[in-house]
Amino acid sequence: MLETTLDSMCRVDHLDRQGLQRWLDDEIVREGGPVDAVWRQRGKDLSNVDDLLRLTRVRALLARAEETSNDCPFWVEPETPFRGRQISGRGWQLTVGGGGKATVTSQGGHRDLSYGGAGRLMLGRIFDDGDGLYAGVEIGGSASFPKDAVGARAGPVIGFDVLAPLVFRRTLTNTYFEVEGGWLGHSNEENLTAIEQGMHVGVSFGGRALRARFFFPGAAFELAWERLFVAGDDATSIKVGFRGAFDLDL
Repeated sequence: MLETTLDSMCRVDHLDRQGLQRWLDDEIVREGGPVDAVWRQRGKDLSNVDDLLRLTRVRALLARAEETSNDCPFWVEPETPFRGRQISGRGWQLTVGGGGKATVTSQGGHRDLSYGGAGRLMLGRIFDDGDGLYAGVEIGGSASFPKDAVGARAGPVIGFDVLAPLVFRRTLTNTYFEVEGGWLGHSNEENLTAIEQGMHVGVSFGGRALRARFFFPGAAFELAWERLFVAGDDATSIKVGFRGAFDLDL
């Protein structure tokens, strides 16, 4: 983690680094450190020293980075205030994602299963606490094998979805929860101009890796409920899937 640490540390001036070192030392003492002694006192169970072990590792990593601070490139200068490299602070963010989904659809007492994928592009505003509000568009496709009148499966029918979601993201350091809702449009290859309209509600849980150059790669598990308002019986769907995501701070 030394390279990633230097990417942040080189943007903080020397006095602020010393302040961080003192704060870490004080926290280690407050937790009863050193960690090896506390570990023995608490039955040699690492789960009993989680916080203290984390503080100790951060302190050791900071000390190692200080030893190699001469590796800081001259074009990376201290920032005041330093807003962080591995978190998204207040500002605008572009997020791009895509993945696969499995869908169970119920209509008029009949149920069917389909598979597909979707990609989304959203623009969001990140607040001071790291939470964010996003809006954008998602376009997806799916393949289903509907039954005919005698119960036999027909050839694949390709469907298309357009979703306009409004998403609230609750950030927990490098993981997050999302709650979303929005307008849904659906059509299929048999009549692309006949767009059925509906609504979408979903939740997801995701995580982000460390910054890779100018973006944060990540992934999320998603669960959604959708309802299409069609002539006769409305269609209700449950969708489950995984989505890869890339966050770009603007």
